[in-house]
Amino acid sequence: MKKISFVAIGAMLLSTSIYALSPLIGSLNQNQLYTDEKNMCYGVSSLTLNYCGLIKDKDRKNECMGIIQANSGYCMFIKDKDRQNNCLSVSLNNIGYCDKIVDKDIKNRCIGYAKSNSGYCSMIKDSNIKNSCMGAVEKNPSFCNNLQKESNKTK
Repeated sequence: MKKISFVAIGAMLLSTSIYALSPLIGSLNQNQLYTDEKNMCYGVSSLTLNYCGLIKDKDRKNECMGIIQANSGYCMFIKDKDRQNNCLSVSLNNIGYCDKIVDKDIKNRCIGYAKSNSGYCSMIKDSNIKNSCMGAVEKNPSFCNNLQKESNKTK
């Protein structure tokens, strides 16, 4: 009986430890996504592939590569349909893919990219998507300096 209760207590402590660390693990994931978004922004706005290579998230990496190289093959590996359609629109130079995008901010970014018109970027509510759009359309990586971690953003 003592072994069972010791194992039960050990499992409870392990479970409690994992639960206590989960915000930290989540914040590490958020930090990585933030870093990936910044690298994608710098890559697309400066047309520099090296930044794409630094991206850990596979969808973002493929989107970055597909856009910069104008190679729709990368887009086909993207699981997120909005990101995939954005990538296809830019890589194939076909604005029709933007119409398939559900998220309004990503749709405006897609149209902004396709038409090289920063007016569409200015209609975007999410500040990070807006800044990455402005950077890409204006070919000005300094907009990427304005990207913020999700926890620091004001809506």
